[in-house]
Amino acid sequence: MKIRYISTIAIAALIGIATLPLASGATPTVSTTLKAQLIYIIQEEKLARDVYAALAKSTGINKFANITKSEQSHMDQLKVLLKTYGIKDPTLNLKAGVFVDKKLTALYKTLMTKGALSSADAIAVGVLIEQTDIKDINAMAKNVTQADIKLTLANLLKGSENHLAAFSR
Repeated sequence: MKIRYISTIAIAALIGIATLPLASGATPTVSTTLKAQLIYIIQEEKLARDVYAALAKSTGINKFANITKSEQSHMDQLKVLLKTYGIKDPTLNLKAGVFVDKKLTALYKTLMTKGALSSADAIAVGVLIEQTDIKDINAMAKNVTQADIKLTLANLLKGSENHLAAFSR
């Protein structure tokens, strides 16, 4: 509990610092690769949120409703980074299951079809999403040098590990 509280304070402080304008007034920049990764990872968090929200309604499994809220929190943290680095948010005004990355739109449909088969299949979809998130976050974190992005990715990773544990119980 104490660690979670300290992490929350650290994230809040970093978000506050990250949103302050630079002395020169310039927007900090990231590499083209990191920009693409941030755009993808927020869409991946939206995919998780959208799938979990739909599965919460269709299955009545409370884990999905709880984790949906966490996925929204992850998106909110990423939105701060996108704003800080002057990156257009690809999730703005998109309906559930719709993504700029058309492969994610197709994946959403596939996951929803599988999740509709049974409660066990719905849980398996949650496991798959979290395993994929963990893999993608770890891959992205290897090349990040910016403290605010590192901290956000560490928080997302911890959340995905917790979600995976919840789905694996």
